[in-house]
Amino acid sequence: MRRQKVIYENEYRDLPINTNKEKGLGCLSSSLQSYREKLDYMTENHSKVQQVRFDLRYPCDNSVPYDKKHISRFCEYMKRSFDRMETGGHLVDMKLEWVPDKKEKSSHPHYHCLALVNGNAIQSEYTVLKRAEHYWGIVLKNDQDGLVHYCNKDRSGKKQENGLMYRRGSADAEETLEKMHRQASYIAKARDKEGLP
Repeated sequence: MRRQKVIYENEYRDLPINTNKEKGLGCLSSSLQSYREKLDYMTENHSKVQQVRFDLRYPCDNSVPYDKKHISRFCEYMKRSFDRMETGGHLVDMKLEWVPDKKEKSSHPHYHCLALVNGNAIQSEYTVLKRAEHYWGIVLKNDQDGLVHYCNKDRSGKKQENGLMYRRGSADAEETLEKMHRQASYIAKARDKEGLP
């Protein structure tokens, strides 16, 4: 991976991000910029925007060899599927953001993913999550459970928010936007990206 600018400030373009300079935890500016362009587009073009976080993993038994084409095919299937979907006259207009990540002990990377959809068309995060399971299974030719992590629990098993819904003009619009931005900054974290394509 070529050297990228790492940001350690608490905000990026006036919205909060997860960083900790003392611990050396920063976010890649290119990932933040890419996400922000998608977020700005969605909030300008839709009165409601839902954000859904999920992780894509390979089977632990190494039964599926890693192929960088897997994530491309997955995104293609997801986009094509949701591009055809219309609910109540609203197109889904999905935007996907993803980054590879690799723990030292793992032989394969996994992917941190984030979907932004028109919240007027998609009301539940499970619509996105279930379809992600379906298409990741097709891409890997594997129907093993647990390959798509819903990111709705923290490491200790405590419930955490996913399926954040921004509603333009609502009393909590700014607060929700901040939560979305903070959640998205996790996939921009610089740690565990060394040596990845």
